[in-house]
Amino acid sequence: MARTRQLVGLLTLLALIGIVLGIMGVQVPLPGASSDQPALPGVKGRAATTLLRAPQGGELAFLTVEPTGNLFVSDAKRNSVLRYNPAGQLLSEWGPQLGSTQLGEPAGVAVAGDSYYVVDRGMQRIFRLDSTGQVQAVFSLQPLGPYGLNGLAVDAAGNIYAADTGRNRILMFSPSGQYLKQIGHGGSDLGGFTQPMMLAFAPDGGLLVTDWENGRIERFNSALDATDAWSIGFRAFGVAVDGMGRVYAPDTDHRRVEVYSPQGASLGEIGGPDEPFVSTSPKQVAIAGSALPSLYLLGSDQIQRIDLDNTPPPPQQSGSGSDLLSVLAIGLIVAVLVLAVLSRRRRRRGLASVGAPFERPVELQAVDGAQRQQQQSQSDQDLLIANQSERKQ
Repeated sequence: MARTRQLVGLLTLLALIGIVLGIMGVQVPLPGASSDQPALPGVKGRAATTLLRAPQGGELAFLTVEPTGNLFVSDAKRNSVLRYNPAGQLLSEWGPQLGSTQLGEPAGVAVAGDSYYVVDRGMQRIFRLDSTGQVQAVFSLQPLGPYGLNGLAVDAAGNIYAADTGRNRILMFSPSGQYLKQIGHGGSDLGGFTQPMMLAFAPDGGLLVTDWENGRIERFNSALDATDAWSIGFRAFGVAVDGMGRVYAPDTDHRRVEVYSPQGASLGEIGGPDEPFVSTSPKQVAIAGSALPSLYLLGSDQIQRIDLDNTPPPPQQSGSGSDLLSVLAIGLIVAVLVLAVLSRRRRRRGLASVGAPFERPVELQAVDGAQRQQQQSQSDQDLLIANQSERKQ
């Protein structure tokens, strides 16, 4: 019994140590658990610049960065798309009239080579423009019945991807605008969406999608198979990926951007209490540069540029993986409970084996009781006589 108590105490102590280390953030990866190799550096903001303000009466909606570093931005209220240089100076504005047709409600934008793409959410189509804003092609999406088009992206092969938010899917088209296939389905399982908003491609060809209603980011590999999905604790309208594969998601309500590894491990936070210089509520984000990139934050009325610094790699563990300390702590707690139950049963069996003699009624022998009472009375009487004799003398 004493050994059992000692073992329970030791296991309880080890479990408490594991819990304390877990609270402190110490992680020991499980053998064979997936992690980022090599470890990606963390990231933090170094300085911020308000690059530009929305034109009078405008509402900025989406942005992307051209290979030259210029910004390509859609204006939902003025029904146009704008190009700015890296210093925030307006280079050109296209729309609302584009050739013989008019841009209805511009949403997602993308750039591939010298081709510029913009989603017309109002008329359910995609425009392809050249570097002067001339219409090269118009791809109608109406036969597919989309509802609420938003984000747009182009892969390395020139294929075009549009987020069909209301239908919980990503639509894929060839460079010539031919419909190829649908990616994803409605739901919250791996490969499912509930209102996908924005998408971006990683350097390895992986596709990242913000699953807005489910409050997560979902990753597809270069073969467009869903491989990872992790909760971010908020609903992100946008997503961007830098040259290292780090994933950026804007938290509009808290004026910050969370940064993750390709599998969902946290790599840092830009903005928030420690970096109060974020002055806009970012809806969309874009990345320029690779070694020390700049992050562009798009709010409805302005665009900010955040200069970034790398930080030492934090402990990186896949968002879907487990930590060895947590597993050990849980195992030790279970072991303590099992030992406690077994020990209690053992004590009950021991009491049952010796309990019969104690359960018999206790009887008082009348003769012995009378003798003890008589002896006590005689003793008291002798003491009284002795005291009386002393007083007479």
